[in-house]
Amino acid sequence: MHTLQHLHLPDDVPDQIEAWQLKLDLRMPFLDSDWILLSKSERDHAMRFHLHADQVRSVATRALLRKLLAEKTLVRPEALRFVINDYGKPALQDHDRIEFNVSHSGDFALIAISMAGSVGVDIERYDRRIDVKSLGEFVFTPAERKIPLKTTEAFINQWVMKESVLKALGVGIADHLQSISIVPTDSKHCQIVHTSPQWDSLKVWRIQAPEGYAAALAIINRAAEE
Repeated sequence: MHTLQHLHLPDDVPDQIEAWQLKLDLRMPFLDSDWILLSKSERDHAMRFHLHADQVRSVATRALLRKLLAEKTLVRPEALRFVINDYGKPALQDHDRIEFNVSHSGDFALIAISMAGSVGVDIERYDRRIDVKSLGEFVFTPAERKIPLKTTEAFINQWVMKESVLKALGVGIADHLQSISIVPTDSKHCQIVHTSPQWDSLKVWRIQAPEGYAAALAIINRAAEE
């Protein structure tokens, strides 16, 4: 049985942003009630996965996203339509004030919905097979590599913040890894270092995650830009 939790976000996250964590039972069949909400392209995407667990993860997460967005838009879940930007980030068609982002790893999915600006989320399971040194040289900037990232946990804690920021920006992640640095200033806050004036309203937070996982949420604050 899948279990949904509405997350408590840090106090300085804008009120117009909400996040949910879905605990997935990857052994169960995907539900007919979820399947019928999906578009043909979403069903085709799910069935391209060879493993049953991946199919369940895809169907359950996308169906939940539709249900949550339906509550915000007052449109039936199955009637919602999506568009995709040049880098593959989806958005709601005809509802451009409502932004969302999704991430999943292992047994969990993370969904954020924002009416405050573009949002990005990432959840990752601590994975002992990561080559921290070699991968860190590729994904982190020189400023980020000054942060102690010698363990898998430290690497993942840094990575979820960086990926959530790049997802909020809606840009190609691999192409922009060296364009932005996330530098912690204390246990709760980070400085985002970049050279693009369009990114000045970016903010990122570590957020609540299950044991053995790390998660982060980032936004481009629309109110700050206006």
